[in-house]
Amino acid sequence: MMKCTELNLYTYDAPFKVPIKTNLVQMRKRQVLVVGVVIDDVEYFAEVNSFETPWYHYETIATSIENCKVIFNNLKHINIPSIEALQPYLKADAPNASSAFDVIAYQYFNPLKSVTVPIGETLHQGNNSFSHDAKRIKLKMHHHIVEQVQTIRESSNIPLVIDANGLLREDHFELLNTLSQYDISYIEQPFKHIKLYDALLKRHPHIPLAIDESATDYAAIQLFRDIGVTTAVVKYSRIGGITRVQSLPKQMTYVSGGMYEFGLSKYMTAMLGEQFGTVPDVTKRGTYFEHDFTTYHEVASDGCLTMTPPIVQKEQLTQL
Repeated sequence: MMKCTELNLYTYDAPFKVPIKTNLVQMRKRQVLVVGVVIDDVEYFAEVNSFETPWYHYETIATSIENCKVIFNNLKHINIPSIEALQPYLKADAPNASSAFDVIAYQYFNPLKSVTVPIGETLHQGNNSFSHDAKRIKLKMHHHIVEQVQTIRESSNIPLVIDANGLLREDHFELLNTLSQYDISYIEQPFKHIKLYDALLKRHPHIPLAIDESATDYAAIQLFRDIGVTTAVVKYSRIGGITRVQSLPKQMTYVSGGMYEFGLSKYMTAMLGEQFGTVPDVTKRGTYFEHDFTTYHEVASDGCLTMTPPIVQKEQLTQL
């Protein structure tokens, strides 16, 4: 039986080694909320993937703090026999906060072991060099994307993914058709709205599409699957936890997505990636941050990354 007796909330800050500049945001540092829950006199931890502002998701660190308190008060001192029995206590409108409790329950009910996943790389505009043993390259959409794809294809048949972050419109349909002729694995989140996916696939049914930001829950993923979208990039924190991810609709290819994570969340993203059998958004240690609040052993070889379950260094955290 899992009985939660105490809630501790912490933050951790680290500067990015190189400031992040994307179509959606610019960031110099990453602050995360870390949730600690005491069960049987042992503190279990989870990393909450909210940001300080709602640039990516409506939940922020501030709202996640309040929702974590609400969830904890709902289940405090209750005997919970399984991770499935936890689900009714979580908040559907607060998936990031809910996922923290699901991750903690997962650790309580399951032994964690080392995970091994293939390594992908992300290239930004103007950069065409990548590790020869990378298993997949992700390109961010930009005005010269066709030239970048052509340059890579001149020397490599590595699997390519193009991420558009929902910024394209109907007048980009022919661009996507052109790109699809270069053996693209999938084009990720080309549009914000499902009607444009439907219109594109009616005109060019062969173009492989994936959703990312639109993959919010079971029902949303099913709607996109029904119109011919073949892949969903799922972030366990946005879905509401590992348990919900593991019960998503079948007949869909899933990719485990990450969000500028530290070791605790990176492990969960990698674990799901291993279960999916696809290349997750997991990067080598030190890609984004010099420092981390967890320690773990990591080996990268032959295009694969193996990591041990992370151990939280509580003295690195700031208690709220």
